[in-house]
This record gives sequence, C-alpha cells and structure tokens, in this order.
Amino acid sequence: MPELNVLHITVIAVIAVIGTIVGWVLRDRCSRLEKFAVNTMDDIQAAVRDNESAVEDGSIAGSANDMRDKLQAIKGVGPAIEKTLNEMGIFRFQQIAEMSEYDIDRIARSLKGLRSRIYREDWLGQARELRDQNISI
Repeated sequence: MPELNVLHITVIAVIAVIGTIVGWVLRDRCSRLEKFAVNTMDDIQAAVRDNESAVEDGSIAGSANDMRDKLQAIKGVGPAIEKTLNEMGIFRFQQIAEMSEYDIDRIARSLKGLRSRIYREDWLGQARELRDQNISI
C-alpha cells in the first residue's frame, strides 16, 4: 500500500510540472497574439487615417469644381453609373485608376453589386489608359 501512495504522489508531481510548463507556453502564445492584434489594429487605424487625409486633400475624392473626365469613356460606365460615381466624389480617371479594394467595395455597394463587373470590364486598367491618353472634357 505505501508503494501505491508513492506512485500516486509521483504521478501528481509529474502532472503538476507538465501543467506548469503548458501554462507558461500558452501564456507566452497569448501574449504574442495580443501584441499581434494590437499591432494589426494600429495598422488598420493608420490606414483609415491615411484614407481620410487622402479624401480631405482631394487625392481620392475630387472637387466638383475640378476638371472632370468623361467617365463614360470607360466600357461599362453609362450615364447612370457616371452620375453615381460623381455623387461619390469620383470625377477623374486618375481616381478610378488608383482605387483600393475598399474603394471598389464602397462603389459596388452603391451600384448594387457591380464588383465583378468592375473587374471583368477592367475599369481600373481602362482608367489608367484613358488617364495616360489624357482624354477629358
């Protein structure tokens, strides 16, 4: 019987040591994940600030008084879509040529899911070509 007690104590001690080691490892991983999440959140906030400043300085959303490009020169953009783009502050080929995924999603929501059409008809590529040709009204 005394041997059984020693065996139990040994097993309990080993389990306690293993539990302590696992706890340290998990705590370290949780700490790393938390740091990663904080850094990722900081990056996202910085990107939002950059986009907001780009809108404010006019590099993304042009002014209605600026010279406008004829956006209907892009295959797939008709009068209604051009009007919607203008209402969203998009007047120039340059703005379409430099669109981010966020901008495309925003436009697709306003234009009722034209995301695939924007890619299929290569609006960004067409806008780059038209910008380079300097076709404007």
